[in-house]
Amino acid sequence: MKTGIAALLLLPALLLIGGGCTEDLPEDQAIDYQEDVQPLIEEINPSNLVRGSCNMIATGSHCQDYIGSIWTEQAMRLQCEGVGTFSLGTCPYSENGGCRATAGTITDNVLWSYPYGGEPITGENVRYEAMACNAIEGVQWITPEDLLPQQ
Repeated sequence: MKTGIAALLLLPALLLIGGGCTEDLPEDQAIDYQEDVQPLIEEINPSNLVRGSCNMIATGSHCQDYIGSIWTEQAMRLQCEGVGTFSLGTCPYSENGGCRATAGTITDNVLWSYPYGGEPITGENVRYEAMACNAIEGVQWITPEDLLPQQ
């Protein structure tokens, strides 16, 4: 059982780094995130409701909100174990913003950045963190307001 859960926890990391995708493939074999991967992991009923969080602000000035349906309480606890404090609530409000990975999919999550804590992210470092986030396919820098329901 733990092996299966561990494999599920690795899925977001593989998606973020493009695991299994290479740019050396012929065009007819290349994998495109938007066309090939996202449809396989899309949520049936997408929501921006947070299922739980992992607070790592004290040590690393980040907090992760788990949104997608793959994030069961057990999966979130395992993901957070040894790195932060798990909660069924949301992360604190972030003035910096955060990096949202695979929005609208079963692995949807946001890694929020904070100007306080163990390694404060301030000034130009916020801009660099946003640039690094936006450089990854399927990932986007957002503000907390971006998670509010659209009217």
